[in-house]
Amino acid sequence: MFGKLTPNAIEALLHEEVVARIGYVDRRRLPCIVPITYAYDGRAFYGYSLLGAKIENMAANPRVCVEVDRVENAADWCSVIVRGTFEQLYGRVAVEAMERISERLRTVAAATAAPLMAWRTFVTRTGEDGIVYCIHITEKHGRYSTSGTG
Repeated sequence: MFGKLTPNAIEALLHEEVVARIGYVDRRRLPCIVPITYAYDGRAFYGYSLLGAKIENMAANPRVCVEVDRVENAADWCSVIVRGTFEQLYGRVAVEAMERISERLRTVAAATAAPLMAWRTFVTRTGEDGIVYCIHITEKHGRYSTSGTG
């Protein structure tokens, strides 16, 4: 069976997962997609990254797409697509967003008995300075497939 996710199911998936893929258009106007870890507050995604192509391209063209999914197998999955706008964060807002991301990673790592490395962001593990950003959501929708056996 296939169908559209309800608004409550969309919110549940976005709050429960910690890895997403963000799609953006680079300066050559080519589509790109990369994995990110994130925190979600119901209005926006928050991320933390090293300065590089992803951040530079999203700053140049801030309209982006985020995809979050949960795949059990080829017949049982759900997926949410979110469109929004990128904004780099500074000051107290950036600190609060970084705290939200770190807390989310610690919570998921503890709940899943993940290795200690998973308790920290990639940027934190590198020891370099990072860029905190948010994706302000403008629209979201989701779909699912189920085999009906579970």
